[in-house]
Amino acid sequence: MESAANKQTFDLSSRLLWYLRWLVVFQCAGYAAQLATPSSLNSWLLESLGDSAVSALDAWVARILWIATVALPALGIVRPIGVVGRHWPARCEVLILGFAAAWALSEAFFSWRANLGNPFHATDPYGHAVRYLAPVALLLLWSGKGIDLRIEWALRFAVAGTFIGHGLCCWWLKPAFLDLILGSLDTFFGIDWESAAEREFFAKAFLPWIAVQDFILAGLILLPKRLRWVALWMAFWGFVTALSRLTAFGWERWPDLFIRICNGGIPLLLWLHWRNLFKNRFSL
Repeated sequence: MESAANKQTFDLSSRLLWYLRWLVVFQCAGYAAQLATPSSLNSWLLESLGDSAVSALDAWVARILWIATVALPALGIVRPIGVVGRHWPARCEVLILGFAAAWALSEAFFSWRANLGNPFHATDPYGHAVRYLAPVALLLLWSGKGIDLRIEWALRFAVAGTFIGHGLCCWWLKPAFLDLILGSLDTFFGIDWESAAEREFFAKAFLPWIAVQDFILAGLILLPKRLRWVALWMAFWGFVTALSRLTAFGWERWPDLFIRICNGGIPLLLWLHWRNLFKNRFSL
C-alpha cells in the first residue's frame, strides 16, 4: 500500500517537473525570437562597444537560447529525475538552465539600468522574478529533492514580485498597458472611432482596479496558509495578461506571450503542487 502511494507521488512530481520544463522551453524560445530586436543588454553596452559588437552578442545569445529550446526536452528524457554529479546530461543542463536564468535576470536588470528614472522599468528586477527563477527551480527540482518549503517560498515570493511589479505599472497607468486594453477591445468589438474616447476612459479607469487586485493577490500568496484558489486565480490572470499581447497586436507578438508564460505558469505550478499535497494527505 505504501509503495503504491510512493509511486503515485513520484508520478505526480514527475508530471509537475515536465510541466515546469516546458514552461522554461517556451520562455527560452520567446527570448530567442525577441532578439530579432536589440536586447536591454545591447542598449546598455551600445555606447561602449559599438553596434557591430553588441549585435554579434545578441546573435550568439539567440543561438544559445534556440539550442536550449531544442536541448531541454531531450535532456529531460536522457537525464532521469535525481541524476546529478558528473553525468553528462546533468552537466549540460546545469549550463543551459544557468544561462537561461542569467539571461532573464540580465534582461530585467539592464532594462532598469538602461532606463534610469523610468518608474515602469524600475519594476523589472522584481516584476520579472518568475522568469529568472523558473530555470533555477527546474535545476534544483530535477535533482530529485521535490518541492521543499524553501523552493516553494522562493516561487511564492517570485509570483508576488511579478504581481506587485504588474500592479504598480497598472496603478501608474503604463501607456503600453493602456494599448493592450484598447487593442484587445478593438479586436473583440471592432475598431470604432466614435467610441475611442469612451474606450480610453474605460481603460484608464480599469487599470487602477487591476492594480488593487494584483496587490491583494500578492499579499494573499505570501500568507502561511496555502490558499489554492489564490494560486489558481493568479494563474488564470497571469495567462490572460500574457495572451493580451496577441489579442491586442496579433500573432506576430507570440514571443511576448512565450516570455511571459511563467506569469501564469508558476502560480499554476503552485496550485498543482498544493492540490497534490491535499490529495496525498487524505489518501494516506
